[in-house]
Formats: sequence, structure tokens, C-alpha cells
Amino acid sequence: MYKAKTSSNITNAFSFSKYQSQILNFIGFIILSLISTSSFAFLANPGANCTGITGASQGSLTSADYTKILSSLDSFVDVEGNAAGSIPLQVKMSIVESSANTVARTLRSSTISDKTIINVTRDFPNAAASTDITFEFRNSITLQPIFLRNVALSAFDIDYSNTYNTRFYDLIRFTGINSAKATIPSVQQTVEESFLNTNQESLFTRIDFNCPANSLDKRCQGSVQFPEPVRSVTMTYTNTGFSSTTTTSLQEIDFSIDNYCYVPQYIFSGTVFDDNGGIPAGSADKDNADIMTPSSVYANRSNYFNGLFNPSQELGISGSTVRLVNCAKTNTTYAQSVIGSGATIGQYQFSVPISTFDGITNLCIVEERAPTIFPFYPIRTTTDNLNTGFAATKYNYPNNNFGRVIPANAALVLEKEQAPNNCNITSLTDSSLKYSKSPLSSSGDNPDIRPGQCIAYRITATNRANMPIDNFIMQDALQKKDANNATVTSVLTSPAREANVFNDGLSNGQNGTIKTISQTLPKRDKRLFYFNTKYGSTVNAQ
Repeated sequence: MYKAKTSSNITNAFSFSKYQSQILNFIGFIILSLISTSSFAFLANPGANCTGITGASQGSLTSADYTKILSSLDSFVDVEGNAAGSIPLQVKMSIVESSANTVARTLRSSTISDKTIINVTRDFPNAAASTDITFEFRNSITLQPIFLRNVALSAFDIDYSNTYNTRFYDLIRFTGINSAKATIPSVQQTVEESFLNTNQESLFTRIDFNCPANSLDKRCQGSVQFPEPVRSVTMTYTNTGFSSTTTTSLQEIDFSIDNYCYVPQYIFSGTVFDDNGGIPAGSADKDNADIMTPSSVYANRSNYFNGLFNPSQELGISGSTVRLVNCAKTNTTYAQSVIGSGATIGQYQFSVPISTFDGITNLCIVEERAPTIFPFYPIRTTTDNLNTGFAATKYNYPNNNFGRVIPANAALVLEKEQAPNNCNITSLTDSSLKYSKSPLSSSGDNPDIRPGQCIAYRITATNRANMPIDNFIMQDALQKKDANNATVTSVLTSPAREANVFNDGLSNGQNGTIKTISQTLPKRDKRLFYFNTKYGSTVNAQ
């Protein structure tokens, strides 16, 4: 439509016959304008539905969505018209002018008769110039293209600008991009009482009058629907190609996105990760129990072995298999992913419709890894089975992460020290005892090592992890002659061990396995266990 800045007298001294066609057209326009505008209000786009799409949610842009999109051109924005969260949609609007000389006068949204539209006004430099307005659709969860179905749009004020004989024929074309990245045309929808001349992908007027501005007049309305899912749609505004156009400035149309459909997908995602807290594999040491000295690689490591994925320090692990399963029957698998390598190493994602679950809502994610897969990560820092807490109205389940470490980064470090003594000590923590990891020797402060003498033992259990070790039981078998190349048998002896710590049933003079009660070893802490044994024996070992 052409919008004149000022009015002028269209009559002149030339013959009536010369301008008969234009005068009659103008009279016809005046008559149409006298008819109540409300009687020509827009009609709902017949293609604005989700008919035939089982389980689909239906959405459309709100007035607030139009405002956000227009104020953030060339950027994706979250939309509100997403059917209560079932359509995780972001939209980006971009504009391309065919000519650098096109003047973009207006691009604004307004609401007319409860319908929000975008108004586009252009000063085209010539009749061949065009404006392309593209809407791209992206999944707000995955940030990947989302393919919307039954996308329907309408355009208004598509007319022949015969006012003052400008002869600008509006032409609107809607095209889309499908999953194959191919350009596809829209399908025209029948709008009763529309005067537009249409073909499969173009809309243009065949009536010789201007539609009332901003009225959404159904006489100049064209509506379309896309026949297959699309990731983007483009509206092209130009002239029909009529070359005798005298004025290409102040041309305008209105348009709207009327509808889109999407079968809701439930997205489960996470990472299988190395829970090393940033400790390089080359620095890892299964025997390093020093969690206090600042120079120790295991000191001040709050993210090491804490069961939480810390992307700033930790990386994903390839090789695991992750499955979405029925919690009650974990052999019932709804989706499966083998964790690969590359930029997304360790990451997995399942995107499935609710129909996949056959009515089951107790859903778990299970992580599995064969012990032969290299690199070896046999030690878990998290459970192998996570309940998703599935709810039909919740569509995104992120951060279902699974942690593992290499053997050198195991949480528990056990250190065994011995202190030879003459069997006359009264306390296992006596200062005279020289506990040492060094091999036994008869030199120095140690007594003569011979049958009948004693060896006290101190076992330190250090939990290097940032989580407690539950159900911890310390066990240590006393040596027995002829077992594991031992030459003598050791038996338990006095002084008495710490009360309420051991649960092995051994009495003094007996050989067997030292065993503690089940207990919790706090995070970043250590426990010490003492017992004394007679080296060899002058009594009958039990």
C-alpha cells in the first residue's frame, strides 16, 4: 500500500475519457471506503491449527513476544507463546534489503482487533527492490534448530496502490527451510471474501483500490501454512514486477505469525566426567595421603572426588553407555547413547516424546562402562542409577551427571606402619613406640627382632574425597606360617584395642583377620587403628 504525505487535486483540465479508468477506480475506492471497516475485519487463518498431529502442542506469538523480537533483531529471544513450556522455542528475526538504497521507514508491532501484527513500511529505490524478513526457530534447551509444524502466517494490506496513479502492486512470498535445508514454498489457505490473486507461493492484489490502512481488511488478506516442519520462514515483500510504477516510496504491509505446532519432547542430558578436581593424571598418586601440606596435589582440592561436575576443572570421559530406562525394570530401555569423543566428549542427550514411555513415569538413567575400556575409570564418585523425577509437565532434565576417577585418584588411602616392642607396653600410642613404614630392622631404637617379641601396628585410613565414605570396614589379616610365604605366625596380644571399634571376635593369642565395625569415614579426614601382635609365638596359635 502507498501512503501519501499530502492530498492533491486529481482532476485537471484534460479530457474525461483520457482518465476515465483512473477516475472510476478512484470512485470505486471511495465507495468501498464508506463501508464500515469492521465488516471487513480479518479472518482467522484456516491453516492455524494442529489437526492431524498426534500429541502436538499449539502455540502462537504473544504481543510481548513481538515486542521482544523487534527490539532484539538478529538475536534469539525466548518466547512466551510456547504452550506452557511444552514448546522450548526461541525466535530470531533478521532483515535483508536487496538494495542498499532502500529506506526502512517503520518496523513496529501493534494490536488491532485483538490481533498483533508487524507493520513494515519501505521507501524502495525502484520497482524491483525487495525486503526479506526471516524468522529462525531454535530450541531454547539444546540451542539447536527446532522444527515447527503447521507454521501459519498471514499478511494484510496487500493491494494495488492506484492512489495518485503510483501503480505499485504489492507482492508477498512466504518460503521456509525444512530439515533437509531445502527451500520450500508455503501453501495458500482459502480466506473467504479475500480479493487477492494468489498462486502457490505468492500473494498479490487484483483489485484496483487501496485497502484501509492498519485495518487488517480481509479483502486484502493472504494466509499460508507450511506443509512440512520448518526451521525458519522468510517473508519477501516486493512489487509484482509491474514496470510502470511511478512511485515506490511509502509502501507498507502488515503480517503475523498465526500458529505453530510441536510434539513435546522430554530432554534428558548430562555428562560422564572425570571427577579429578583438576588433578592431572600424571600427578595422581594412589599412596599420597597428604591432604594438609599446601604443596601436596591433594591439598585444597574442593572439587576433587565430590560427585559434582565442575566444567572449569574437569572434563568428560568417552566410552560409557548411558540408557534411559524403566526404574523398576532397568532392562527396558527407551533411549541409549554411547559416549563419544571430540568437542562434546562425555556428553549425552535423549530427546523423546511421552508416547515412548508407554505410560511409565518412573524413569531412571543408568550409566555403564566395561572394565576393559581404555582409559580405565573403574571407580565411581556417583551412583550408577539416577532417578529423573519425571513429571508430564516438566520437559527438561539436565545435569544427570556420572562421575568416575582413575585408580590413582581413589578416595581411600590405607597406610600401615609397624613398631617393634618388648611386649610390655601399656598403650598402643605410647611415645616410646617408633611407628614406621620402613622395613623392620634390629638396628637403632628397635628391640631385638626374634620369635616371642611383639610388633604393634598403626593403620591410617585417609579419606581424600570431598564426600564421606559410608560403610567403611578396615580389615587386615595377621600373618600365618606357610600362608603367603610367611615363616612364622602372629597372634593378637595386649594391650587391649580401642573399645567399640573392632568387630572381629579375636582374643589375645589368636590368629585371624583384624576387622572393624562398619562406620562412616568423614570427608577430608582420617582415622587411626592400633593393635599389637606377638611376632611368632611361644603359645599355641589358634
